[in-house]
Amino acid sequence: MKLSTISTILTIIVSIMAAPTTEGQDTPITGLGSRSVASGCYPFASPRCGLSDTYCQCADGRFYDYNGKMGCNPPAAIVAESVTGIPGYTCT
Repeated sequence: MKLSTISTILTIIVSIMAAPTTEGQDTPITGLGSRSVASGCYPFASPRCGLSDTYCQCADGRFYDYNGKMGCNPPAAIVAESVTGIPGYTCT
């Protein structure tokens, strides 16, 4: 009985330690429909991929310039159809 209890506890601990974290990752693309702004866009930056500027990633999948006065509500001019089209993006 003690062996099975210890085995169960160790299994739980190991699975918790092996679970991936989101720390250090770029802004996630999931949840596009649950934006709290009318434009359906949120700020996006990826310094590790060469994007130090902030852009707006929108529910339509496009990337727009960040609106300095209003953020992403609404975004400014379209920059790219996808993240790989943003000038300076280095990750593939």
